[in-house]
Amino acid sequence: MDFGDCPCTGKTLTKLVKPLVMTFLAKGRLHGYAIQRLLESQGRFIQGPPDLSGVYRSLKEMESQGYVESSWLANETGPPKKCFNLTESGRACLAMWKKTLTDYRAQIDELIEFMEELAI
Repeated sequence: MDFGDCPCTGKTLTKLVKPLVMTFLAKGRLHGYAIQRLLESQGRFIQGPPDLSGVYRSLKEMESQGYVESSWLANETGPPKKCFNLTESGRACLAMWKKTLTDYRAQIDELIEFMEELAI
């Protein structure tokens, strides 16, 4: 049986890229390539982490929403790098993500328990 793009395969977990990036940025300013390396090191994505252009698309969207802001960092050994940091609105959004995911985890645990009761 081929489930293709069915959410049951976990393919929709890539939607967690934004809160994960926001969590990285909560620790301090980072440039896109550093964020990409951190995503790669996490191993949380079934089909692999988003590519660098996907990371920058997410950052641009979060910047337009006011959750992150960017600035250029001069680099002595190379070209300047565009760095991102989390805004106060971004921190509030990240706190909401945490609450939402915590609530969602409880619902998932209940669903799994129910499936186990039915011997699925």
